[in-house]
Amino acid sequence: MLNIDTSGFFASAAVTAGYDKLSKSCQEKIFPLSSGGSKNEFVSCTVYDDKNQQILVGGNSTSEDYAPAANEHAFVYAVDMEGNWKWGKFYYNVSYAVSTISGCSMDGNGNLVAFAIGDSKPILLEIDVLDGTVSKFISFDRKSGSDKSMPLFHSFNAIYHDTNDVDDGLSYYYISFFQDDSLQIVRLKRDTKEVVWNYQYKYVTEDDSLKYLMTFTPALLHQDPADRSRMYLLGRFADRASVIKFSKNSMNIDWKL
Repeated sequence: MLNIDTSGFFASAAVTAGYDKLSKSCQEKIFPLSSGGSKNEFVSCTVYDDKNQQILVGGNSTSEDYAPAANEHAFVYAVDMEGNWKWGKFYYNVSYAVSTISGCSMDGNGNLVAFAIGDSKPILLEIDVLDGTVSKFISFDRKSGSDKSMPLFHSFNAIYHDTNDVDDGLSYYYISFFQDDSLQIVRLKRDTKEVVWNYQYKYVTEDDSLKYLMTFTPALLHQDPADRSRMYLLGRFADRASVIKFSKNSMNIDWKL
């Protein structure tokens, strides 16, 4: 059972002088709204919802006067295109808080899909964009893992929900995350939660200073608009922007930049 806590959220009613007018330098409106506590709010994903004309924001906070407690809490909130507050949520899985949301995108059903961390494990969420209600919650465990032996999952993640696969018409999640010192890419069948494939890419070196530099850190997953059998993974490799084009069925890499 996933509990939802809205305590701590606020929208600032104060408008700093000039914020309600067009900026003279760039001629764009600056939102007269803020959300947070006294420290440590981090936004990791921002999505534009064209159908409902709103902006969805996800991240995490450790601010005791914002989140329900001073430890890490993931949040999602929505504002309209004028910057007016619509809703905001913190998320719990019974005994522990979802600690961070670090990847999100809109799917073909109009839901927000988010990659999160909770209880030191990867979590996948489907969220109703109108009120923040969670309709799908999947937690991942490492094979043969235990409470005393769990990998370190970093806040570099990407997620995409294909609601109608070009080959079989089924629904699949594609997720990519940074585990320990390696890139993980997973294809997951939505309805059965079956892992279709899971590939790991790791730069092998004895030089620890190069290990993390030469690891691909994911940021975004995108469908190829011209070929629905292919996807793009965007991120960073060797301290530079990088793109991988791959097959959705087999994870065969077409090319990498």
